[in-house]
Amino acid sequence: MEDDDDIDPKWEKLAEKKEEQACTKEEYAVAKYLRFNAPAHTGKLAGMTVKCFIASQAIDCLLDSKWAKGKANPDSDIIFTDRKSVAQFLNRYIQKGLFHRADKVESRREKERKKKKKEEEEKAKKSTKKVGKTEKTEKTEEEKTEKVEEKKVVDKKTSNAVKLKKFKLNMSEDQRVVDGSSIYVWIYDPIHPKTFFIGFLMLIGAIALCLFPLWPDWMRIAVYYASLAGASFVGFMLVLIVLRVIIFSIIWTLTLGKHHLWIFPNLTEDVGVLESFKPLYKHDKYPPPEIEEEMKKEKKKKEEDEVKEEEEVSENEEEEEEKNEDFEMVEDKNENTNDEDRTGESAED
Repeated sequence: MEDDDDIDPKWEKLAEKKEEQACTKEEYAVAKYLRFNAPAHTGKLAGMTVKCFIASQAIDCLLDSKWAKGKANPDSDIIFTDRKSVAQFLNRYIQKGLFHRADKVESRREKERKKKKKEEEEKAKKSTKKVGKTEKTEKTEEEKTEKVEEKKVVDKKTSNAVKLKKFKLNMSEDQRVVDGSSIYVWIYDPIHPKTFFIGFLMLIGAIALCLFPLWPDWMRIAVYYASLAGASFVGFMLVLIVLRVIIFSIIWTLTLGKHHLWIFPNLTEDVGVLESFKPLYKHDKYPPPEIEEEMKKEKKKKEEDEVKEEEEVSENEEEEEEKNEDFEMVEDKNENTNDEDRTGESAED
């Protein structure tokens, strides 16, 4: 019979593996710093929304942290000297299951863009004679696209402080940290200190509401006026939302949809209180001036083509009329000669 104190060697190996996989306190501190300070992106993996990060951004974040060379304590076990050392350190977290690597799934639009780029490159290679003209057109198109992109960036900054990217993801077979644009999905999800603080405040607020009958008179009056101010603010916001829609619809109808004017465009957006009142207004013209110029050029080309077609048609008609006149002249001459021949024959008779 075996003693009860004896332990199966399989269980001992599993316990050793768990101890090896467990992170130290300092490693957890680095993971928390990375989780809350590195730029976070949202993605969809197997139909679930997940938080993810990009390797290059995470490495930049850790090189600016207190564990970087020159800032870290000399007694610390973790010191980041360069980008390679950070990538090697982050490989520990993959082995210990704090995050894993994922591959980005290309959308249809991106595939179409790549196909268009390839086609444009092939056309540029073929058209060697018109290099100068193509370069000028490409420069003008690039300048236009850059201007449009800059406008979009400004609009995004004004509308939302930070709009992070969204990815469609699949599990990657290569589970290692590579410095670059590789994407990693977070499994480690610690509770932020803000959530503890907010929960504590909510608990105090609930207790204070329960003790409302014991409040002094001055506090009750202050809460009453505060509630009136809050209700009036909500009413003002509702009136402002309706008013801005009315102003937009009036301008839109008068200009036949060409001018779009929004007062406080970020008022109904998911942004902060102060950011919802910035900018004061937003004015867009549809179609934009660049597209309008292109449309005018296309119209001119169409008109010129129509004029050319009409001229060609008129020229063809004139040529046909001339041919018909020549043919009629030849027929008249033939008839005259026939008549002369007949008169000559009759005189001889």
